[in-house]
Amino acid sequence: MARQMLFVYNPRAGKAQIRSNLLDIIDTFVKAGYEVTAYPTQAPGDAVKAVQERRGGYEIVACSGGDGTLDEVVTGMMKSEERLPIGYVPAGSTNDFANSLGIPKSMLQAADVVVNGKNLCL
Repeated sequence: MARQMLFVYNPRAGKAQIRSNLLDIIDTFVKAGYEVTAYPTQAPGDAVKAVQERRGGYEIVACSGGDGTLDEVVTGMMKSEERLPIGYVPAGSTNDFANSLGIPKSMLQAADVVVNGKNLCL
């Protein structure tokens, strides 16, 4: 049985650069053995709600967007009883957080780190 992943992404982050990479990112996750539930955010606060209200036995939450999207996903996780690992595929204009952690700028390389990389403890 495939492992479950919730993938929350902001389709408008970084001049909508996720659009040209979305299928390849999901393909990377699937090839690593995950069944992916994709959740595109529509408004501020959506990522918090999606993570906090998640159901379905997820093993990991991945997100793609800018620093704001990542902040919302972390906030949603902190408000949840069950804490899961969070993977990040930066897609914003600045990506200060990703740069400080050495997460690759390439979205596909970052997706590979989500499923094959090392854990970063904060």
